[in-house]
Amino acid sequence: AARGAGVPTVPASSVLSAESAAFPPAQAKYALLRQALVAGFGVLLLEPSAVLLSDPFAALYRDSDIESPSAGWDDPSAYGYNHVLDDPTMGFTRYCHGSRIVARDPAMLFAMPSPGAVRFAGTIVRRLRDAGGAKTERQAVSEELWLPSSPAFARAGAIPRVQNYLCFTTARVLWRTINRLPSLRASFRPVVVLVPNNAEGPARMRAIIDRYVSGVPEALDKFTVGETMPEFSEEVCRAARQAGKGGAPGGAAEGWLRTLTSSTWSWAGVKPLTFAAHGSMSTPWGNGVWAVLPGKERLIAANFIGRQHVLLFTMDQGKERFVSSRCDDADVVLGRRVKEE
Repeated sequence: AARGAGVPTVPASSVLSAESAAFPPAQAKYALLRQALVAGFGVLLLEPSAVLLSDPFAALYRDSDIESPSAGWDDPSAYGYNHVLDDPTMGFTRYCHGSRIVARDPAMLFAMPSPGAVRFAGTIVRRLRDAGGAKTERQAVSEELWLPSSPAFARAGAIPRVQNYLCFTTARVLWRTINRLPSLRASFRPVVVLVPNNAEGPARMRAIIDRYVSGVPEALDKFTVGETMPEFSEEVCRAARQAGKGGAPGGAAEGWLRTLTSSTWSWAGVKPLTFAAHGSMSTPWGNGVWAVLPGKERLIAANFIGRQHVLLFTMDQGKERFVSSRCDDADVVLGRRVKEE
């Protein structure tokens, strides 16, 4: 297809050895990458389901061996954060600090023609081959770019850069953040959108082109982002900020509110989270206030630790849950009712 469109191409068979040409696709990709790097070329790897909306080379830093996007959805998940475990039985050494980060997305990767990148490509080929199909490309790339060396794991030593998760974005971030946060929806344009290679992928790719190339503002709206999301607009967040100042929540006679105030909830798996009938709330991070948003079905405002959230509740018997959107940045969190033991 590329050759038919007039794009210069090089047959893989003319570059790879007979052994490498027989590799599975992921291994062959990194074997080809290594050959190109050895020849002195910087290489941008892209999956066919990636949608380019501007020149990606203009957005590269070229200050590291490998530049790649993250599968994360906010600063902590994309760039890593200090994760602390608390074990009171350990006395004054009770706090154990570690780093957590979401996996890299190998649907796109830029490699400089450097010794570190050459070693990286060769290492990925070897790890995938040795795993015999038990390890995915994403797992192999993420481990190599993140895990430290140890007696059981020797890294190639490539210096990585995590690309901005809004500019080099995933379909998840596009639909749940960029297309929902008013300030980003109005004028922000990603460089690349990485779309999952599934049955819905081609339709989503066409919608992205319609939105950012043809200029159709509503082109992305017909697709869901998983869970049903709270209504998210400047109007709703303005009302949420006002309601979130505290006071009587209102409508407490409704059945779903009785369930809300009489139950314990979790927030992204962390508990306990409780909503008192008089409008106060308790969270693992501090106390706050909540209120029902007038005229909205099962929608409340919640304000704690200085952040305003809009929560949409689903009260199916035995599957009570909520989806929260943070007004500052559209960050999405799933919460659930904690079952009584």
